[in-house]
Amino acid sequence: MAVSQGMNRPAVLMIAGQLDSDQQTVADLMQRTSSVVGTLVQNWFGHDSSQFAADWGTHCKQLQMAADTIATMSRHARVQATDQQATSTS
Repeated sequence: MAVSQGMNRPAVLMIAGQLDSDQQTVADLMQRTSSVVGTLVQNWFGHDSSQFAADWGTHCKQLQMAADTIATMSRHARVQATDQQATSTS
């Protein structure tokens, strides 16, 4: 029976870097959209405006959870790559 295990460490580190970039993209999107929504509610009044801002608050929290998850995935990939390197050199 053939066993296939291991890691292409440079590829995993490159993927971790892409995950870092993706997490930053989500964070930047959140910041830009929050700014736009803030400007919007200064120029749009009434119940619909309030609901729009409240909806964004909910979506913003969801995006933050996604960004946090992506950051965790990146850290996990880096830890695994470090562990693989330590195992390979010992």
